[in-house]
Amino acid sequence: MRSTSMDNATASYWLSSPHRLASFRSSQTVPQESDVVIVGTGLAGVSLAYELLKKCSEGGNTPSVTLLEARQACSGATGRNGGHVKTSLPAVKTWYEKYGPQLTARLVAWTGAQRSAIKRIVEQESLECELLVTRSYDVFYDPAQATDTKAWLLEMRQRKAEWVDGFQWLEGPHLDQMIGVKGAVAAAGGPAISLWPYKFVMGLLARVLKLGASLYTDTPVESVDDSDEPGSVKLSTSRGVIKAKKVIYATNGYTAAILPLYRAVIVPFRGQMSQVVPTTTHAHRCPNLTATYNLYHMPTSVDYLNPRPDGSIILGGGISHYRRADKDYSQSWFDTVDDATLIRDSICSYFEDIANTKLYGWERRGARVEASWTGIMGATMDSLPHVGPVPGKENQWIMAGFNGGGMTMIVTLAQEFADVLVAGKMLEESNIPLIFKSTPRRMQARFW
Repeated sequence: MRSTSMDNATASYWLSSPHRLASFRSSQTVPQESDVVIVGTGLAGVSLAYELLKKCSEGGNTPSVTLLEARQACSGATGRNGGHVKTSLPAVKTWYEKYGPQLTARLVAWTGAQRSAIKRIVEQESLECELLVTRSYDVFYDPAQATDTKAWLLEMRQRKAEWVDGFQWLEGPHLDQMIGVKGAVAAAGGPAISLWPYKFVMGLLARVLKLGASLYTDTPVESVDDSDEPGSVKLSTSRGVIKAKKVIYATNGYTAAILPLYRAVIVPFRGQMSQVVPTTTHAHRCPNLTATYNLYHMPTSVDYLNPRPDGSIILGGGISHYRRADKDYSQSWFDTVDDATLIRDSICSYFEDIANTKLYGWERRGARVEASWTGIMGATMDSLPHVGPVPGKENQWIMAGFNGGGMTMIVTLAQEFADVLVAGKMLEESNIPLIFKSTPRRMQARFW
């Protein structure tokens, strides 16, 4: 199984206008030394570099920071995702059942903090990324799931869970008009933001370079070894060897390609997305949707939808077309880094059908897929990221394995992680939830 990134990835809507830094390299070869090397230039790597340099510049002691990227900058999951940030009620219910009320409250607060953190950065750095503060709906089509979720939410209200007022339960004869999609049994509404994730990260990357970092795109890491010099790590790349005092792997689904000890611990898996547009003759008749959505057809099958300002919609999911059972780990989608092909062509027709039949006001408007692409995410057995020191490795750190939910976790993680690195703290001294820590015990939780 190939574990390194593909050269000819499918064309993502978000990457349709490459940023001027997309293929940038600070020099022809990597520097011989760097205080910090960050591998990966998606949301995790760039956010961490930004927070690290910002904290250090405030203290007047700025380290040398080098970012390495195997392909173009932000060409991985961040440049291929759904483009919205929300906390879904079914996810909260799962946390509650697995971790109990206290940790659930912590996770809800953590994921909720992403929205204000991203908004604050956009405003502080004047980033142009079409940020919109909006609502999102978890839409339930399965009566049993709706009934179960409603009963649980009512129980949480009776128990006065501190997060419960952030969700609104909706049902009744006018539900279609209220939420903008048709045929649902019920829905749960909550706050969200929508944005162009690639533009956010690339705008932030430009700021990172102004703060003094170096960037090397098209520079895959070929191996990582202990250096002859104590306290440093040697990275061999396609553009030379660099020694680092600290290495941070922000490599998500590609982690095992560089760190073999994460094989079967963080496993690459792919999802499929599309941009769906109404036909030109009907475009003016299709109302612009004013919210983002998770469409739960059944507990194990969810699609996600994000309307764009240009009148098109971004649709992702289609899992029922390629995953036949809960434990179906077919290499058509799991344990693969192939983002050069689609999972199934039939998913495009499925997305068109959703637009034409389930979106209020889009009936018989001839919605069609304008673009379709795949992206690689990183799965873990407990559905939580691995964060902190790499077990058994000196001066190596990790922030990866976000299970398709990185947009709800990464920015505040980067803020706390940067503080850990700058202040020389233990992870336990930070505000990072300790269930995220990459530990030997968690490393034993493997897919095979």
